[in-house]
Amino acid sequence: MIITAMGILIAGAIGAPGFSSAGAAEVAPSIFSIQRLGVMPFFKGSYGSDIRSSLTCPVCELTFDPGNLTPDCDRVLTGFVQDFLEIRYGDKLVPLSEVMKASREIPRDEFKDTPLVLAQRVGKALSANAMMVGTVWKYRDRMGGTRAVESPASVAFAVYLVDVEKGDIVWNKDFAETQRSLFENILKAQSFFDQGAKWLTADELARLGVKEIFKAFPY
Repeated sequence: MIITAMGILIAGAIGAPGFSSAGAAEVAPSIFSIQRLGVMPFFKGSYGSDIRSSLTCPVCELTFDPGNLTPDCDRVLTGFVQDFLEIRYGDKLVPLSEVMKASREIPRDEFKDTPLVLAQRVGKALSANAMMVGTVWKYRDRMGGTRAVESPASVAFAVYLVDVEKGDIVWNKDFAETQRSLFENILKAQSFFDQGAKWLTADELARLGVKEIFKAFPY
């Protein structure tokens, strides 16, 4: 079935008009202070029903449906997060090229090492006291054009702030959204028109998701 332009609704914030949202999990802010921050390359997959468990399980236990992920979605999301945090932190943010190099060079055993442990190793190699880690388990592009689609874009990912020294997850939040039709949300039509009345690509939806997630970032 093809849904036309007048039948779409453009994305909004988690829990806000325009999306069906999977509830976000986060922890309360602490006295943790970011001195030097790096962004880990995103991991593909999730584990269990608790958002935080994906960071504490061995990498090999992260699961996903390959049909629900575009091949380079991890790279794209890593870039979006890096770009956003660079605006906020400037020189405190480690260049992504340095993080990628350190990530490639550290020893890893995906049957034993967790994303949390790997983030600590990379952070210590970079003399960073904080690492932003992400996991993505859905990144499905729309089928169709900007005005009519057979199926809309759908994106689901989470980000975590890690205290490198203690190994604590000091903050986390997720974004799990699929565009819905204007007819499903007729009372929220303003969101539809504010965003140009078009279907988003998965990249556009993910970029919006990064922006929405960090609205709640307390550091």
